[in-house]
Amino acid sequence: MLQNYYTRIMKKIIFLIPVVAILLGCNKKLEKLEGNNVEFEETYFQIEEVISMEIPNSALDFGGFLNCTSLPFGLSQDFNAFIPTQNPNPYAHLVDQIKPSKVIMELTNIPDCDFNMLESVEIYLVDLLDTCGNLINDESKFVFKSDAVSYNGSCSINVKTGPYYNVVKLGEFLNFSNGIGNIIELDLTPNTEIDQFIHAGNFQTYAKLVFDKAFTEESAIIKTTMVLDVRLINED
Repeated sequence: MLQNYYTRIMKKIIFLIPVVAILLGCNKKLEKLEGNNVEFEETYFQIEEVISMEIPNSALDFGGFLNCTSLPFGLSQDFNAFIPTQNPNPYAHLVDQIKPSKVIMELTNIPDCDFNMLESVEIYLVDLLDTCGNLINDESKFVFKSDAVSYNGSCSINVKTGPYYNVVKLGEFLNFSNGIGNIIELDLTPNTEIDQFIHAGNFQTYAKLVFDKAFTEESAIIKTTMVLDVRLINED
């Protein structure tokens, strides 16, 4: 009877030996994996945003001049407009360090006329609302980063206290000439990050255009394509 007891004990030990060996083997593998702390490399790529701008002829005082004819006596017409803009990319919150690398403007619908109808172009990105929730609809409300303004949290809207700005100058174009064509590429403002505008989803594009030639279409349509360098956010 005692022999049968020892026999049963030995069978249990023989069964447990390979199980313990497997568990010990797994433990070694886990230790190796835990020691394999590889840092993620930063990932950079590009995305595009397209903005359409329509300039009604009625907003300008061309006085019946023929298409693409110069305004008399060296006169010019200013056109300044806030354009409601949306970021349609649902993954914009996954990137940061968003910097414009190229901004291309295309005049799409004025026959026999090109960008030489303009004297200058300036493009800005602007927050939709100020710190108190009021619509930003005038240049007098612009606060640039270089103004070194600090927000003190005096309004109830969710804006972080500290350094504050609500506009950046994206770029400009000043070198218009005969035969320039229907496409121009802006001279960009160096080192401009636009995270706060793209992440907001809704912001404004502010265009300052100076015309020195007339057009006779009901409106001039300009398509603006922004090519943006971005970094994938790898942080938790």
